[in-house]
Amino acid sequence: MSRTIFLSLLAALAMLAVSCKPDYPNCKKDKHCHEGEFCVNNICQQCRDNADCAKGEECAQGACRAIPGYCESVSDCAPGQVCRNNICGPCYSDDECGPDQVCADGQCLVPECRSDEDCPAGLYCQNYRCKAQEQVSTMGSGDCSPDSVYFDFDSSEVNSSNRRALESTFECLQKRGGRVTLEGHCDAVGTTEYNMALGDRRARMVKNLLHRMGLENNNMRTVSKGKEEATPPGPNDRDRRVDFK
Repeated sequence: MSRTIFLSLLAALAMLAVSCKPDYPNCKKDKHCHEGEFCVNNICQQCRDNADCAKGEECAQGACRAIPGYCESVSDCAPGQVCRNNICGPCYSDDECGPDQVCADGQCLVPECRSDEDCPAGLYCQNYRCKAQEQVSTMGSGDCSPDSVYFDFDSSEVNSSNRRALESTFECLQKRGGRVTLEGHCDAVGTTEYNMALGDRRARMVKNLLHRMGLENNNMRTVSKGKEEATPPGPNDRDRRVDFK
């Protein structure tokens, strides 16, 4: 075989090898793909698995894509979320939250309150937030009606006669069950601000006494009506009371 024939044969083999290379993105080996790509199931892809992707990315259908909610610390997450296993999400316990925070409904937050006593008059504590009363009556059904508790002028103390009446009210509330709202009322004497505070003290006093008798605090809410429903213009014994709704 002459040298010329030999070289011609090599050139033909080289051309044959080139012609056998699959058309992109088809492939048989990684070298058939662009730089940084891999041949997976005879198709050129950006990645084979997550290890081929950058931090914070995952291999999805052969392409590197950002991991939804990826985080390296809580600072990468939305307010109230925690960073768990490099993913932002809701909290499950107070231990996952920062100092002075609690976990409420999956959110880390600084509590406004821990009980109704921490809230202003007319509000109650729910999920560490002070909220306005939305329902007036949530007591269970029954054949008894809790009697109002009455107070002396400018007082939030329950006297001995009313304490005896409060015992029958306690028995009625136990029978009916559910949640009860304690409304503190005042007469028309004094400023609106003063009477709102006095009505609140009266409602809280009755709540504390009922709790000592055995009612759960979570089943009682207090709200002050002040002198909103008072009989004008002066003092009226019937206005100085706590109602049960």
